[in-house]
Amino acid sequence: VGIVSFEIDGATPQEVAMYLSGQQICVRAGLHCAPLAHKTLGTLPHGTVRVSPGFFNSEDDIAELVRLVREYATS
Repeated sequence: VGIVSFEIDGATPQEVAMYLSGQQICVRAGLHCAPLAHKTLGTLPHGTVRVSPGFFNSEDDIAELVRLVREYATS
């Protein structure tokens, strides 16, 4: 799957995206042009954090993303 969308309890997607951006990780936050999908998922009004790994991302990149998301979620 080329896209992973998630949220962290107690934080808006925008807060998570700003934190990751400060760690040199590029993600998108919000409704992603799909407000009806977010209505169905129950993620309105803030949406989710979306990660789109690609060809040039390494396993180390993904491991660092997971580490940072865990760090944020447990802080």
